[in-house]
Amino acid sequence: MTTDKYVPVIPKSELVDGQYYEGESRNASVARWDAVQGCFLYWVYDFGSRYLDYISCPEDDSVHDVFVARKVQIAPPYEIPLDPRSGSAATQPGQNKS
Repeated sequence: MTTDKYVPVIPKSELVDGQYYEGESRNASVARWDAVQGCFLYWVYDFGSRYLDYISCPEDDSVHDVFVARKVQIAPPYEIPLDPRSGSAATQPGQNKS
């Protein structure tokens, strides 16, 4: 990422619940905003496994990796599911703090 790592392009106040965004982080270029949890959800691919993880937006973390949403993703390349029981992406989030 560039030196403007913690400068939001789309402010948190303008993020839409359930919307996919193209952006930038260490491990994701597409993420889905989860307003219930107040963070982004994205797929992690690790040693042949795939799992969902959360990452903060720049306004909420100035130390760890964040997802900088750059534009709305109209046709996401894959689904990032939201949990229908809670209205959020997952019931037990594993916060990514790398």
